[in-house]
Amino acid sequence: MGDGYNFHHLQGEILARSRATDWETAEREWCLLSISEADEPETCLCSHFPIIELCTIANRITGIQVDVGNVCVKRFLGFRSDLIFASIKRIRNDMTRSIGADAAVLFHERGIINAWEYGFQQNTRAKRNLTGKQMETRISINRKILASLKRRGIQ
Repeated sequence: MGDGYNFHHLQGEILARSRATDWETAEREWCLLSISEADEPETCLCSHFPIIELCTIANRITGIQVDVGNVCVKRFLGFRSDLIFASIKRIRNDMTRSIGADAAVLFHERGIINAWEYGFQQNTRAKRNLTGKQMETRISINRKILASLKRRGIQ
Protein backbone atom coordinates (compact mmCIF):
# COMPACT_ATOMS: atom_id res chain seq x y z
CA MET A 1 0.00 0.00 0.00
CA GLY A 2 2.83 2.42 0.66
CA ASP A 3 3.03 5.15 3.28
CA GLY A 4 3.21 2.58 6.10
CA TYR A 5 0.14 0.65 4.93
CA ASN A 6 0.74 -3.01 4.18
CA PHE A 7 -1.82 -4.15 1.62
CA HIS A 8 -0.53 -7.74 1.57
CA HIS A 9 -0.91 -7.96 5.34
CA LEU A 10 -4.45 -6.54 5.08
CA GLN A 11 -5.29 -9.10 2.38
CA GLY A 12 -4.08 -11.95 4.59
CA GLU A 13 -6.05 -10.71 7.60
CA ILE A 14 -9.21 -10.21 5.54
CA LEU A 15 -8.92 -13.64 3.89
CA ALA A 16 -8.40 -15.27 7.30
CA ARG A 17 -11.72 -13.75 8.44
CA SER A 18 -13.63 -14.54 5.24
CA ARG A 19 -15.37 -17.65 4.02
CA ALA A 20 -13.99 -17.06 0.52
CA THR A 21 -10.51 -18.30 -0.28
CA ASP A 22 -9.66 -15.82 -3.03
CA TRP A 23 -9.30 -12.05 -2.69
CA GLU A 24 -11.82 -11.02 -5.36
CA THR A 25 -14.61 -13.01 -3.71
CA ALA A 26 -13.58 -12.11 -0.17
CA GLU A 27 -13.78 -8.39 -0.99
CA ARG A 28 -17.47 -8.77 -1.81
CA GLU A 29 -18.22 -10.28 1.61
CA TRP A 30 -17.29 -7.06 3.46
CA CYS A 31 -19.19 -3.80 4.04
CA LEU A 32 -18.79 -0.66 6.13
CA LEU A 33 -20.61 -0.96 9.44
CA SER A 34 -19.67 2.23 11.30
CA ILE A 35 -17.14 5.00 11.72
CA SER A 36 -15.61 6.34 14.91
CA GLU A 37 -12.65 8.21 16.31
CA ALA A 38 -10.35 6.43 18.73
CA ASP A 39 -9.61 7.95 22.12
CA GLU A 40 -6.10 6.48 21.93
CA PRO A 41 -4.12 5.55 18.80
CA GLU A 42 -4.88 2.05 17.57
CA THR A 43 -3.38 -0.35 15.04
CA CYS A 44 -5.05 -1.03 11.72
CA LEU A 45 -5.61 -4.58 10.49
CA CYS A 46 -2.87 -3.86 7.92
CA SER A 47 -0.50 -3.32 10.90
CA HIS A 48 -0.20 0.46 10.41
CA PHE A 49 0.11 2.43 13.65
CA PRO A 50 -1.20 4.92 14.69
CA ILE A 51 -4.75 5.27 13.45
CA ILE A 52 -7.37 7.50 15.05
CA GLU A 53 -10.06 7.53 12.35
CA LEU A 54 -11.59 4.07 12.54
CA CYS A 55 -13.90 2.31 10.13
CA THR A 56 -15.57 -0.83 11.43
CA ILE A 57 -16.16 -3.26 8.62
CA ALA A 58 -18.20 -6.43 8.82
CA ASN A 59 -18.23 -9.66 6.90
CA ARG A 60 -21.78 -10.26 5.69
CA ILE A 61 -21.32 -14.04 5.73
CA THR A 62 -19.24 -14.76 8.85
CA GLY A 63 -20.48 -11.82 10.93
CA ILE A 64 -16.91 -10.94 11.92
CA GLN A 65 -16.27 -7.24 12.59
CA VAL A 66 -12.88 -5.53 12.53
CA ASP A 67 -11.56 -1.97 12.66
CA VAL A 68 -9.40 -0.59 9.89
CA GLY A 69 -8.08 2.87 9.21
CA ASN A 70 -9.75 5.24 6.79
CA VAL A 71 -7.01 4.73 4.18
CA CYS A 72 -7.51 0.96 4.16
CA VAL A 73 -11.30 1.20 3.95
CA LYS A 74 -10.90 3.57 1.01
CA ARG A 75 -8.50 1.23 -0.77
CA PHE A 76 -10.28 -1.98 0.21
CA LEU A 77 -13.96 -1.04 -0.12
CA GLY A 78 -13.63 2.13 -2.19
CA PHE A 79 -15.53 4.05 0.50
CA ARG A 80 -14.39 7.69 0.86
CA SER A 81 -14.32 7.78 4.66
CA ASP A 82 -11.72 10.55 4.44
CA LEU A 83 -14.48 12.87 3.22
CA ILE A 84 -16.73 11.86 6.12
CA PHE A 85 -13.98 12.52 8.67
CA ALA A 86 -13.16 15.87 6.99
CA SER A 87 -16.83 16.88 7.39
CA ILE A 88 -16.80 15.88 11.05
CA LYS A 89 -13.68 17.94 11.69
CA ARG A 90 -15.14 20.90 9.79
CA ILE A 91 -18.34 21.06 11.84
CA ARG A 92 -16.52 20.32 15.08
CA ASN A 93 -14.34 23.38 14.43
CA ASP A 94 -17.23 25.56 13.26
CA MET A 95 -20.81 24.51 13.93
CA THR A 96 -22.07 26.97 11.30
CA ARG A 97 -20.36 25.02 8.50
CA SER A 98 -22.16 22.43 6.41
CA ILE A 99 -21.37 18.75 6.27
CA GLY A 100 -20.35 17.38 2.90
CA ALA A 101 -22.58 15.43 0.56
CA ASP A 102 -20.93 12.09 1.38
CA ALA A 103 -21.36 12.66 5.10
CA ALA A 104 -25.00 13.65 4.64
CA VAL A 105 -25.68 10.42 2.74
CA LEU A 106 -23.96 8.28 5.39
CA PHE A 107 -25.72 9.93 8.32
CA HIS A 108 -29.08 9.69 6.54
CA GLU A 109 -28.54 6.01 5.69
CA ARG A 110 -27.67 5.31 9.32
CA GLY A 111 -30.79 7.10 10.57
CA ILE A 112 -28.89 9.88 12.31
CA ILE A 113 -30.61 12.55 10.24
CA ASN A 114 -34.09 12.16 8.80
CA ALA A 115 -35.20 12.74 5.21
CA TRP A 116 -36.15 16.37 5.83
CA GLU A 117 -32.78 17.13 7.52
CA TYR A 118 -30.98 15.38 4.67
CA GLY A 119 -32.84 17.52 2.13
CA PHE A 120 -32.11 20.65 4.15
CA GLN A 121 -28.38 19.80 4.18
CA GLN A 122 -28.40 19.22 0.43
CA ASN A 123 -30.31 22.44 -0.31
CA THR A 124 -28.21 24.69 1.92
CA ARG A 125 -24.80 23.02 1.64
CA ALA A 126 -23.33 25.64 -0.71
CA LYS A 127 -25.11 28.65 0.77
CA ARG A 128 -22.94 31.08 2.71
CA ASN A 129 -25.63 33.45 3.94
CA LEU A 130 -28.36 31.56 5.73
CA THR A 131 -31.30 33.15 7.51
CA GLY A 132 -31.24 33.01 11.30
CA LYS A 133 -33.70 30.12 11.32
CA GLN A 134 -31.74 28.22 8.68
CA MET A 135 -28.53 28.67 10.68
CA GLU A 136 -30.26 27.38 13.84
CA THR A 137 -31.40 24.33 11.88
CA ARG A 138 -27.92 23.69 10.48
CA ILE A 139 -26.35 23.94 13.94
CA SER A 140 -29.02 21.63 15.38
CA ILE A 141 -28.32 19.02 12.70
CA ASN A 142 -24.57 19.34 13.22
CA ARG A 143 -24.99 18.83 16.97
CA LYS A 144 -27.07 15.73 16.29
CA ILE A 145 -24.35 14.35 14.02
CA LEU A 146 -21.54 15.01 16.50
CA ALA A 147 -23.59 13.51 19.34
CA SER A 148 -23.98 10.31 17.31
CA LEU A 149 -20.22 9.76 17.18
CA LYS A 150 -19.22 7.56 20.05
CA ARG A 151 -16.12 5.60 20.83
CA ARG A 152 -17.24 2.79 18.59
CA GLY A 153 -19.01 5.00 16.09
CA ILE A 154 -22.42 5.16 14.54
CA GLN A 155 -24.48 2.12 15.44
